[in-house]
Amino acid sequence: MSRGPCAGWALCLSAAIASFSIPSCAGVESQRETLARDQTMKEGVQLMLEEIYASRKPVRFEQIDVAETVMRHIPLGTDKAVIYDSFKSLGTAKIIEDSPDRLVIRDNKGQAMLDPDARSIVMTFLFDAGSKLSKVEALHLKNQ
Repeated sequence: MSRGPCAGWALCLSAAIASFSIPSCAGVESQRETLARDQTMKEGVQLMLEEIYASRKPVRFEQIDVAETVMRHIPLGTDKAVIYDSFKSLGTAKIIEDSPDRLVIRDNKGQAMLDPDARSIVMTFLFDAGSKLSKVEALHLKNQ
């Protein structure tokens, strides 16, 4: 039984299409995973801030170390860009310093003169040469 010349071309064409669509699907999957991870990080940052504000309140000039809580939600090794984007999307957070090896962010809850419970969280993220999180310093303080 003999195949016509079209059968060989059809087989080659279908193999070529299959070879292009598999990597495309893999790219779409990794893109979905990245978007899901970024969304999870943003939600995690909001939950982290709520957890810190719900914890013990600083009195007068007291500064409470909350680095352990921050590292539970933002693990060491996290990309700087992911952390930056997670805080940038929050309305209460302000990026104070952004250099290649350091990111300082301040989140405010209330205003000092208007709110008797006004507080802030100041977080310093230190990064290695590959822009991966290597150290966290974080303080919860009362606004005066």
